[in-house]
Amino acid sequence: MPTLLLDPLALRQSILDRLAGSFTKPADLLHTTATSDDQVPTPSVDAAGLFNETFFLKLGFSFMVGLALGFALKVAFKVVLLVAGLILLGVFALQYAGILDVNWSGLEVHYNGWVDWFVANAGAFFDFIGGNLTSAASFMTGLVMGLKL
Repeated sequence: MPTLLLDPLALRQSILDRLAGSFTKPADLLHTTATSDDQVPTPSVDAAGLFNETFFLKLGFSFMVGLALGFALKVAFKVVLLVAGLILLGVFALQYAGILDVNWSGLEVHYNGWVDWFVANAGAFFDFIGGNLTSAASFMTGLVMGLKL
């Protein structure tokens, strides 16, 4: 039984053509493929796709700053968590061996104070960056994408 698939490249080209003033027939956007019952149809995908050579040049400076900062924060968070985890693993091992006695409730008080300081300063830092860039929304979008990469 033939399956009707929507060709994403033809659809994209049709949208670009329509914006430019020329029109493509809707029938050109569809193509059929014959599939068996055990085969799942897959549309063709352009390897360059969204991230081609001009993609990042069109986004703007604020987005690129947000993307770079988001990616750097993601890497920094991973490094900090790795180091903190290894240190805590060592402290737990020393406490288990009886070499070290840790006051965990006292550490929690210091940790909560550090988190409050960090939240206040991080908010002020992001306000400073957002206020000095041309587009805060573009910066935040780049930041989110950088954290997702």
